[in-house]
Amino acid sequence: MSDPPTGKGPPSAITLAFSTLTHVLLLAPVIYILTLAFGRYSFFSWHPICMSLGVGLLITEAVFSVSGEAYIGHKISRVNRVTMHWILHTAGLALVLVGLIIIVVNKVNNNGYHFASPHSILGLVSIILAFLTAGFGIVTNNPKWLYPRFRPVLLKIMHAFAGIAVTILLLASVITGTYTGWWPGTHTGRDLVFASLFIAGFFILLKPILGAISRSKVVFGPPPTTT
Repeated sequence: MSDPPTGKGPPSAITLAFSTLTHVLLLAPVIYILTLAFGRYSFFSWHPICMSLGVGLLITEAVFSVSGEAYIGHKISRVNRVTMHWILHTAGLALVLVGLIIIVVNKVNNNGYHFASPHSILGLVSIILAFLTAGFGIVTNNPKWLYPRFRPVLLKIMHAFAGIAVTILLLASVITGTYTGWWPGTHTGRDLVFASLFIAGFFILLKPILGAISRSKVVFGPPPTTT
């Protein structure tokens, strides 16, 4: 059976260009970080490799695929986009968990201090919140578990705001990782990674933020007046 129609017409050239630019802004810094990591390869290199792929590519693409990706939004139904969302998120979180294990093992092997820098603390907090948000996403996708105590729209609002906050924290952890002693690239390269991920993150989260605010106004705002 074919997917049900999405109810949307073909995206405009401007929308497709915006979507393509967002993908480029995500892919470029990830490729750059991977190139640097493999160019100065060691066991530790797998930490930035896993984190950049997990956060900078898979998790951000998971958010974009369900909220703003023009071609996918036109061709694939909402249900299938939600499925793609959690598959990409699961893969991204798996890589993030591997990256966390690698840095812990590396610290043990080198008798280093665990989670002593602002980057490492931010990364640990972000990962914990990411897994909690993912777990809550399962509940959000199955609202009957908590209905009628919590309305489905309220679960969606909570998950949306939590997801927005976690995405910002995860991107910030990747960016701050370029300001550690590991970074083998140039200052210009570091600035470009920061700018690229910052702009891409803004593009990706703009629609979810506006949607969450709009839903919140409907749920928590005053009831509409009738005449």
